Formats: sequence, structure tokens, C-alpha cells
Amino acid sequence: MSVERGRELWNRTANGRWMNQSDANGDGTGPIHVARSLFRAAQGGAFATVVMTVFRLPILRSLPPSANFWAKYVGNGHPEEYTGMGILLHFLYGISFGALFGLLYPRLNLPESASETEGVVWGTVFGLALSVFGERVMLNRLLDIDLGSDAETVFHASHAVYGIALGTWVGSRIDPTRSYEEYEHSQ
Repeated sequence: MSVERGRELWNRTANGRWMNQSDANGDGTGPIHVARSLFRAAQGGAFATVVMTVFRLPILRSLPPSANFWAKYVGNGHPEEYTGMGILLHFLYGISFGALFGLLYPRLNLPESASETEGVVWGTVFGLALSVFGERVMLNRLLDIDLGSDAETVFHASHAVYGIALGTWVGSRIDPTRSYEEYEHSQ
């Protein structure tokens, strides 16, 4: 890939327009737009983490393994002593990966008509990729946790739920220049 082509791809924004160096035109194509898109994706990560947690908690009746990470690498006690920090860390993971998805999603070069459908599809792929990473690297290698088959199924299903919620959120907010009424009337 040429340097020029790489620069073009890097400068793509969330709504598929070329990025200007400023947002002086008010058309949502400059760095301010990118910052807003990143913020919306981080919000989506927080929303998706709540949805995932509400899905997962009553099924497994246990908190996410983030407290295990904190206990092993930061604290010096048992994971049960770090419940609050574990929940906070899990939300930070969810928000951060939501922001990452928000940066990657526009680079898929989807048509400007891309909507929640594409968001759901790519969000699910993203959520399942996170799930595989979470199980293989975070749980198995870093924490020495081997999930039983039922817990493994719920672990992957909850990350699919995270991806669906995140993708729907990001897909529904991909064009910030349109109001809700404009969006509804164009369907």
C-alpha cells in the first residue's frame, strides 16, 4: 500500500466523508466530528456493557472475572475483596473496546446507507472476537481460569450480546448530521 493511500484511509471519518483539518464548515467532517464519533462509540461501549452484564449476571450468578485480574496483578487479596474494582474495571474494558469499535467501524468502508443492520453484524463479529481473546488470553493465560462448558457458552453468548448492543448503538449514530426525525422519515 502506498503512503498516499494509507493517508487517505487514515483520514476517513465515521460518515464516509473525507476529513478536513478543521470543522469550520460545520459539516461534521473534521477532527471535532471524529472526537464526537469516538465519544458516541465509548457511550455505546458503556451501554453494551450494561446490557451484557444484565444478560450475564442472573444466568451465571457471578460477577465478571475482572476482580480476579485486579486481585492477581494489583491487589494482594482474594477476588471477592475487589468486587467494586472488578465491576469498574469491566466497565472500563467495555467503554475502551466500544471506542476501539467506533474507530474501526468507519474503516470498513460501508456505504453511506449503512445502518443498524451492518452495525449488528459487525458488532457481533467484534463481540465474538473479544470473547475469544478474553477466554484464551485473559482467562486461560493471564488468570489461569478454565471455564466449564456451560460457563464458556454463557461467556461467549454474553460477548455476542455486547457486540449486538454496541453495533446497534454505533450503527444508529453513524451519521450525526441527521436528526432523529430525518432518520425516521428516510426509512
